[in-house]
Amino acid sequence: MPYSKGQVISLEVKDLNHRGEGVGKADGFTLFIPGALPDETVTVEVTTVHKKYAEALLQAISKSSAYRIPPPCPYFHRCGGCQLQHLSYEKQLAWKQNLITETLRRISGIETPVLRILGMKNPWRYRNKANIHLELSGNRVSAGFFEKSSHRIIDIADCLVQHPRNVQMINKIRQAVQMFLDNNSEIKDGKLFISEAQIRASFATGECLVTLISAAGNNNLSLLKKLAKNIYNETEMPLAGIALKQISKESAAFKTEIGKSHLEEEIAPFRYRISQQSFFQVNPGQARVLYEQAVSLSGRPATAYDLYCGTGNFALYLSRSSEQVIGVDSSGSAIADARINARLNNINNVNFINARAEEIPDILLKGAHPKTIFLNPPRAGCSSTLLKAAASAKPERIVYISCNPATLARDLGLLQLSGFTVQKLQPVDMFPHTSHVEMIVLLECR
Repeated sequence: MPYSKGQVISLEVKDLNHRGEGVGKADGFTLFIPGALPDETVTVEVTTVHKKYAEALLQAISKSSAYRIPPPCPYFHRCGGCQLQHLSYEKQLAWKQNLITETLRRISGIETPVLRILGMKNPWRYRNKANIHLELSGNRVSAGFFEKSSHRIIDIADCLVQHPRNVQMINKIRQAVQMFLDNNSEIKDGKLFISEAQIRASFATGECLVTLISAAGNNNLSLLKKLAKNIYNETEMPLAGIALKQISKESAAFKTEIGKSHLEEEIAPFRYRISQQSFFQVNPGQARVLYEQAVSLSGRPATAYDLYCGTGNFALYLSRSSEQVIGVDSSGSAIADARINARLNNINNVNFINARAEEIPDILLKGAHPKTIFLNPPRAGCSSTLLKAAASAKPERIVYISCNPATLARDLGLLQLSGFTVQKLQPVDMFPHTSHVEMIVLLECR
């Protein structure tokens, strides 16, 4: 290996990898450098050496990229939430589009042109969900996000991609925990009884839904209940409800303690009920763009299957262009919300099934023949079992929505082997200033 830990070298950065890290080569050896951009000459310190590559810490920039901008967030260089705030938004979009093209070509040999990515007019304050961590340093409570590649907590006062209500609630929870510790003699040994908090804000109503999380333990639960009461009674911002969650090695106990167990959100023209434990798109504004684009590729099917349907967000959109929609999801709380959402919007042509998508080949093969199957899996993509079942149902088209170019490329390769051809690929920037991107793919049966 040409380099060792601690060595300082200079090199040119040629590209960004899938994590948004600068990629350069020195003496034929590849280095990954967070914070570096293409066309820059940089000085770095090698931090970790692997067999085929090394990781390095950016120390100085002697030649800067024309697209480098000052990151507006003061925590950017430490926080692990955003990776691209130092790159102009226009160039972020261009990089994501190229990343998709190159990933599909490299993994599956797919050469289908990628349509122009759909970005945001104002790519800030778009996230409706925050997961924060809390710790005690001496007598002071810290609340925020993890530092890059670590479990060190960055104590934050603001986050520029979060809904303002989420930021207000982060600061309120920190303040409430601090006051609670200062005023309760029953808390001993400097141990913090709360480890995390999940906050969800509604763009439609401005309300927040909060879950306070701790390790299992009777005393922890008692303290969490008191804290929940304090936060609920003392906050001036709209607060829908507070739930408590205790985590043990065996299970996680979840219970709504005060107020409601859900929020209402809007992705026009539909209204949605969202429980705290159910999946919902973190960027409702771009979700509308995503759904409208996906529906436009559906071909107005008589019967459509929406696999990984969550709270029915997309299924409701489909209901306007399909005679019958069948939504499937493994989350019981999400399916319960989906059924309520259908009633809330007076929709009668959608049926929701609580099952793992991989467990329903019989539904696909024996039920109403699907003209269109929609796949919207988590980042890990679809199992080969599900892809085979979807292909065996012989739909006219499959619309695949993905947030991971690598697993998308893998799955598209398998679907091509099963008789489908990629016709269109439309990216949507759901996560500005991060290395993540959402994609919609239309496949048609040959």
